[in-house]
Amino acid sequence: MCLSENQQQTGEHASEPHPPKRHRYAKLVDPLLASVPTLIGVFVGALASHFAEVQRVDFEREDRFRREQIERVAAIAHGYDSLAHPLGEMIAAVETRQPAICRFMPVAAAAEQKLKASGLLHGRLFSPGAVNPNNTAEYGRELDLIAASPDAGARTAATFLKSMISLYAAMLTNVDAADALFVQKREAFQATLMFETKVYFPDRIRQDVSSTIDSFYEIAKATTVVQAPNTLCKVDARALDRRLVDLNVRATREMIAFAQTLEPELGNETIQR
Repeated sequence: MCLSENQQQTGEHASEPHPPKRHRYAKLVDPLLASVPTLIGVFVGALASHFAEVQRVDFEREDRFRREQIERVAAIAHGYDSLAHPLGEMIAAVETRQPAICRFMPVAAAAEQKLKASGLLHGRLFSPGAVNPNNTAEYGRELDLIAASPDAGARTAATFLKSMISLYAAMLTNVDAADALFVQKREAFQATLMFETKVYFPDRIRQDVSSTIDSFYEIAKATTVVQAPNTLCKVDARALDRRLVDLNVRATREMIAFAQTLEPELGNETIQR
């Protein structure tokens, strides 16, 4: 059977394939797909740049904190020196005058006991027993009266005790001045450096600094017992001086070791090169 012309035309159109739907969006989608790698690259680059900036800031912050820690360590070491200096002055004052005073201490104690036994002197400085350094002025006034008495033996004893007091007072003036400076430096250390130590340093270092300050104080206390003259000859000034030197060296080494843990480049091998 033959198809009509219209049927043939309809059949021809029916047999032709439809164009793909992709062509409808090609002009829109293709440019977007083409730009995806670029967009991903920009995004990844932005992220990398952000993290790099964060790492840089963190590194700079860490480096700045480490440097500040080293500065704090140096401040502690200088603080130790500020405490050691007046202690050294105290010990030196005792060590300088001690031999001369202690040489005549037995004579002074005997003269003092003689005057006390006669009722002319009521205080005590050189003979064994409890001593109140605050009564030194009254002690001196009694000696002045005895030195003007008609009793030649009493006058001689009083004059000798006055010369001993003069030697002792010259030493004690230097000890008291150095002790006052030590107290001032110790208070300054505790008000500033100890605060920073408690805030910024690890527990081991905090304990070491606190122990070191206590050790400096113990040396000061062992030295200032000479405020009572009859204790002067019991003080081992040379041993105290060695103890102070050893303490200062050990404390400084502890601070250097701690600083080297913060900044390895500060190690001894680097310094020697």
